[in-house]
Formats: sequence, structure tokens, C-alpha cells
Amino acid sequence: MATTGSTTDLHSRGRLGLHFKNMSGQSCGLQDNKWADAPFVLMQLGKKLAVALTVLLFGCTPSTPAPEAVEETTIAVIEPADSLQSAMAELILSLQAVEEDIRHSPAFGDEQERIGGYRHVLRALAKGLEAEVRQDPDYPYFRILDWWLREGGDNPDQRYAFSPIRGGEAYRVWGDLGSATRVELQIYAGRPWDGTGKSAGYLTFEEIELNEDGSFEIWVTPEEREGNWLRNPPEGTTLFARHIYADWNGAPTGDIHIDRVGFEGQRRPPETEEELAAKIRAASVMFGTTARNWPAFVQRRYVGGSPKNTVRPPLDTYAFGGARGRWMSGGYFELGDGEALLIRIPPTSAHYQGIQLADMWMASLEHGNQVSSLTAEQSVASDDGAYWYVVANEDPGHANWLDAGLLRRGTIMIRWDGVQKPLQPDQYPSAELISTGEVAERIPGLRPATRAEREATRAERREHLQRRAHR
Repeated sequence: MATTGSTTDLHSRGRLGLHFKNMSGQSCGLQDNKWADAPFVLMQLGKKLAVALTVLLFGCTPSTPAPEAVEETTIAVIEPADSLQSAMAELILSLQAVEEDIRHSPAFGDEQERIGGYRHVLRALAKGLEAEVRQDPDYPYFRILDWWLREGGDNPDQRYAFSPIRGGEAYRVWGDLGSATRVELQIYAGRPWDGTGKSAGYLTFEEIELNEDGSFEIWVTPEEREGNWLRNPPEGTTLFARHIYADWNGAPTGDIHIDRVGFEGQRRPPETEEELAAKIRAASVMFGTTARNWPAFVQRRYVGGSPKNTVRPPLDTYAFGGARGRWMSGGYFELGDGEALLIRIPPTSAHYQGIQLADMWMASLEHGNQVSSLTAEQSVASDDGAYWYVVANEDPGHANWLDAGLLRRGTIMIRWDGVQKPLQPDQYPSAELISTGEVAERIPGLRPATRAEREATRAERREHLQRRAHR
């Protein structure tokens, strides 16, 4: 293949052809317009890798001669100038590959689902860059997963905070409870959410001693010490904190911070090109894993795991990286015109109960300007003592309306926190698809909500989320 020419030629000469013979004499071709940007990316990776990727992506067979109608163009195959350029080229390739996978996902259905898919890709990219490029286990700050970066079935009732840590080293965590019902800390070894790690330690709210003003200090160290303490084992990689809100009121929402012991006040050394390149590559890996994992999880666990418009029996999530004492149930809804999903949740002894909706990409639905989640405190119990919820796209006239936001299909998650003993079958939730006209007759002691009440609820939720997100 010719190695003369310029990168300018690549984008200025209209229809583009890239042709060469493989070792068997077969002709391989790559042409615009469908792959207009691919050669540019290939150039960044160097001549040998460009050829290899062209063969891999576009194929070489004896029956595929070079297209006659394509203008021959000489292309400069440029070796990357440095490790940074090479790492960026890998990230660009990863972005293109992920986009193609998302477009072929079963979740890539109607217009709203397609929009959700592209939002999912962009959020996954932002997460990867924040987690791998911006964060540092020696000079840590918590990364917040909030309503800006929704993924993985994020709970609208929680403020998630993540920080990388070095296993076996000492950290000080400090903050305040604020209006949260609970605060909890957990250590991950690896990444339990993608099957490559486990939960390596947990500090429950019941184990945390708060000061009178709601503030706290927690030591995360390899050796036990007085006060609030969580062991940091040698395999620890991530510290994960949760503030959990049962009541979305207008009070201060609390906060949490982290320092590595002995590094406070030290000047942070400048990073090298190789270090930044390694971080970019790590971000590319995390981005690809996140973007592909969650829609696949929805298909496997929700769509394929149980019949549509049902909810599964609850299970203890701690073994899978969840919180200790947290039980979860879930399901997959699919609604037609004039249909609603009626969900009944019996009372339990849990300290917290919440139900939410998410899309087919496993991202929580809009929950500030739309009520797509409710806690027990935010819900109205019916005459039988149970909580009845209605999943629908239009107001069904019941106070406990979970607004599906005009989505035809999506997922449901139900959580119980602070469960001290296994839930019994008579405490399991149930679901049934009905017509919206049946709602009033099916719910014992239905509690209607006025338009003014709906608007007031949405305004309160929006204010709370703005306080919580700090953005």
C-alpha cells in the first residue's frame, strides 16, 4: 500500500478508496461514504495495525476485487507521534465500535429508545473519563453518580459517591448525614457490577456513630483503630458511599469527602505522558464495558429472566456487590395504549422501601420533573396495609402513580434496606397488567391526587435533587 500523500487528501477528494493485496493475492477494499472516517482512525494506529484492522473489519475474499468505480487515493499511514495520540486513537475506535453495538441492541427500538441508547453511550463515556482520567487514589475526591450520569439501575433515592483507593493503605472519610435516612460505606475489589470483582467490606448505617450535629468521621485502614472503622484489604480498589433519602424534603442533603492519610497538603507531582495515556486507555475499557454491560444485563436478567409485566421474588443482593441487608425485586414492563401495570407491595420491617422505573439501557427515568420513583414515606398505603402502585403513561387517578414518561417498555426495581431476616412469601410483591379504566375498582381505598398536588410534588422533588446534586 502506498505511503505517500497527506492527511488532507483523505478528507478532500470525495469518494475514497483504500486497496491492497493480502498475502494470498486477494484484493481488499475499503471505500467511502459509509466508512468515511474509518481510514483517519486507522492512520493514527500505524501502518501495520491499519492493514490488520482493515482486513478484520472489511474482510478479504477471492470474490471481492477492488471496486472499479472508486477513485484511487494514496493515503499517508502515519505512525502515532506518541503514546497519547495512540491512546486517543484507541478511544475513538472504541467509541465507534460501541456505537455500532448499541445500534444492534434489542433495546434500540422506537425513537425514544434510540435516543436513550445514544444518551447511554455519552453517559458511559463521561463516566469512563471521570473515573479513570480525573480520579487519583493518592489525591482522592469522590466522583458522584447522580441524575446527570444515570446508569446501572441507579436509585433516585440515593447519592452515590465513588473513589479509587489503594488496597491496604489508610484513608479518612468525613462528612455529614444531612436529610438522608442512612449513609453506608462499601469497598469493592475489582468490579462486581461486570462480574470481575466482589464486595470486600461493608460498614452499615447501624455501625456508624454520628456526632450530635449529624457529622461523622470514618477510618478506612488495613489495621483496626478506635471509632468508626472499615478495613481496607490488600485487594481493595474502590470505596463506594451511599446517602439514602426516604424523604425528599428541602433540608440540606449532607455530603461526604475523602483524604489519603499522610498525603494531605502534599504537592501533587505532575503526571507523565505515559501515565495519562494509560488512563485514557483505562477510560476506553471502562467506557466499553459500561456501555455494553447494562443493555445486555437488561436482556438477560429482565427481559429473559421472567415474563413481561411481572415482578420476581426478592433476593439478597450482598453476594452480588449490593448493600448488606438490601433485598431487591424487579421486572420488565411493556404497555400498550390504555394499559397500566398494577403493583402491590406488602408491608415489611425494612427501614427503607423504594420502587423505581428505568429504561431498557438500565438508566433511571427522569425523576425530578417526573415521578418515576417512590419511597414508602412518599407513598400512600391502602386499606389492606399494602402499597399499590400504578405504572402508566397517563395519570391513572391514584396517588401512587409511577410515570413511565411515554416509554412503551422498561424495567422496574424494588428495594428494601435494613432487612434483618429473609422476606417471607407473603411479603413478596406482585404485578398485573390491567386497563387504566380498572384502576379505581382494583385498589382498595384508592387515594386520588389532584393536579395541584402532582405539581407540588414535582416541584419539591426538583428542589431536593438540585440540593443533592450540587450542580
